[in-house]
Amino acid sequence: MRTDTKKDFKEFKTVTFWKKDDNIIFFKYAPALDMDIEVARDMVASRLEYTKGESVYALIDVTNLKSTTKEARDYMNSTEGGLRGIKAGAFLSNNVVPTLLINMYLKVSNPPVPAKFFTSEEQALKWLMKIKEKSTSSVH
Repeated sequence: MRTDTKKDFKEFKTVTFWKKDDNIIFFKYAPALDMDIEVARDMVASRLEYTKGESVYALIDVTNLKSTTKEARDYMNSTEGGLRGIKAGAFLSNNVVPTLLINMYLKVSNPPVPAKFFTSEEQALKWLMKIKEKSTSSVH
């Protein structure tokens, strides 16, 4: 299932995107990222540009996330902000700081789209594929 070919690779100031499957995008935060509201807005605008506004399943590598403000977290958890155009999100990291931040976010925020944290890219991708299959099989 896993392939090392990165298609449609595009680097922005705060985030890099690529695809490995038609409707699953991968994104990786820029190194030592301090996310405030401006960075969060820039990131969402970059994603919407990359996806041309289409809704996608996302594997988000948050390993480089150093800190985030409450305003940025709230924006990223809103359907007008970070969740706009996201069908499901798998967060990935093996770094302690982002792991704590994302696990806290998932427990407190209760996002309105399927979201889960992983330390394995393979497991994250399997989960996203399962969510995607359920979604497409329930549509008639």
